[in-house]
Amino acid sequence: MGMAPPAGARCISSEGDPMTRFAFVFGAFWILTLGAGAQDLPGTFSVEQNGVTLAGEDTEVPADTAEESKVYEKRVGGLVWLEATAGPSRFDVTRFRSLDIIPSQVQSLIPSVVVSGPEFGAALRFRAGSSTIGARFKRANYDPFDLTSIGLDLGFMIRAVPYVHPSIRVGFNYYTTTGGLVVPEFQGAVSNVRSHGGGASIGAGLRIPIVKWVSIAADFDYSIIGLVFQGSYNVPGIGGVGFTAGTAGTAIAGTFALTVHLGG
Repeated sequence: MGMAPPAGARCISSEGDPMTRFAFVFGAFWILTLGAGAQDLPGTFSVEQNGVTLAGEDTEVPADTAEESKVYEKRVGGLVWLEATAGPSRFDVTRFRSLDIIPSQVQSLIPSVVVSGPEFGAALRFRAGSSTIGARFKRANYDPFDLTSIGLDLGFMIRAVPYVHPSIRVGFNYYTTTGGLVVPEFQGAVSNVRSHGGGASIGAGLRIPIVKWVSIAADFDYSIIGLVFQGSYNVPGIGGVGFTAGTAGTAIAGTFALTVHLGG
């Protein structure tokens, strides 16, 4: 026989309270969900951010691959340069006149000789940093003679300026002429003339890289050229008399170059 509840008291059953049942069901669902989620989590992870891969201990990190080199370079390179040149040229043969291929008493009759024509050339140069050294060949087709030169070529460029490199060049050359006389007015008075000499040139210009192994350049050159003539001239009543004479002049040229860069 049980005790009766006091008057005014209400009996609460855990089985019948909706909030208690809801809390019980929610707790059970939460525990089951956590268990299933734990089973689905990977043992490792990998995250890539800003080009850097972060991975767990069981994940193989892909090896870095070298970035492909670009075809276009904003600075010229190469250790060996092969160059072809072409452009107009003007040669003032008697700029510093001391021509002596006729007797001194008529030396004042020696005319001024200024010729012009196309000039072609080639060069083999070696680069070290911003400097180059090499050999240069040029041939200028004047009328009525041709002037050929070969010599040492020294160059310097400012590679710190991208895309367009200012440059300067100094050359020391040996010269020789072929074809007609340097002073064509004396064609009938002299014979067996051979001329050769030396000189120096200085130039400045711009070099532009096109692709990694090719560049173009535009230069302006100024040269001082001394020539020595050896031959013979005819003296009435005496015949052929040998002579040695010379002249010194200046030449200016505009040069356009196409250069192939090898190595480096």
